[in-house]
Formats: sequence, structure tokens, C-alpha cells
Amino acid sequence: MALHLGRRENETATTEAPTARRWPWSPRPDGSRPWTRRPADGTADPAGAGEPPTRTVVVKQRPSRWRRMRHNPISLAILAAGIAAAAILVIGILLTLADANPSNALVHATLHTGNWLATPLHDAFPRSNPKHQLYLNWGITAGVYYVLARVLSWLTRF
Repeated sequence: MALHLGRRENETATTEAPTARRWPWSPRPDGSRPWTRRPADGTADPAGAGEPPTRTVVVKQRPSRWRRMRHNPISLAILAAGIAAAAILVIGILLTLADANPSNALVHATLHTGNWLATPLHDAFPRSNPKHQLYLNWGITAGVYYVLARVLSWLTRF
């Protein structure tokens, strides 16, 4: 809506009668409301009764803001690395809990990788039982890796 400064009343006078609309939401001269859509065939009133046409409007609900945002390749790689590190540590905890044979190649590789991943929090919480110490330290390290990966992935998404 433009504001014309300096115009006089007699310069804007036209041959048409002024409209009766006082507010933007008041009815148009043809009786329809400004926020309703007209039918596709161009008729203002299919029934001819002077009432605006009634329509059923189906609105698709958009997903939440966090679901609409897509990961870029960098943030996806950060998130995948953090989830993989946490998964290796949790698998190592489960293998130790189940008393898996450490001479098995897969079990040995998983425990060795988990030991390397848990280096930042190695002996952070000492316990008398070494298995309980492993569960506690590796579990906290897995949680730290997961949370850190989520935060870094979120920061690199924008």
C-alpha cells in the first residue's frame, strides 16, 4: 500500500463512487471476503444467493522444524562417526558382559578398538572390579561421543 504525500483531494477524485470498504477484512463489493478463494471457473457465487462459496480446505501439516532440515554431507559424516564410535563401545560392553572369548578375532578387534576409543576417559572412575570400571568408563565415553557428534552435526548443518 503506497502513501502519496502531497496529493490533494481534488487530484484523486474520479468518476467512480468510493467503495464502502472500511477495513481490509471487510467484504468486497461483490460480497466475497478477501481471505476466501474464488472457484477455479471464475464465478464469484455458484449458488447465486449472494453468499460466498463454502469450501472444505484440507491443510497438510508440515513436519516439525528439526525434521525439515536436511543434513549436509559434512554433518552426516560427523554424526555417523559419533554413532559408530558409541556403537563400538556399547558392543564392547556387551561382549565383556557376556564373557565373550577374547581370543576370537572379532571380539579382540572390537575390544581393542573400544579400548582405543575410551582413552580420553581411561580410569576416570576407578573401581575395585575391573569389569565394573570398564562398564562405567566405556558407557560414559559412548554417551560423550554420541552427544558430541549430535552437537557438532547440528552446528555444521547451517
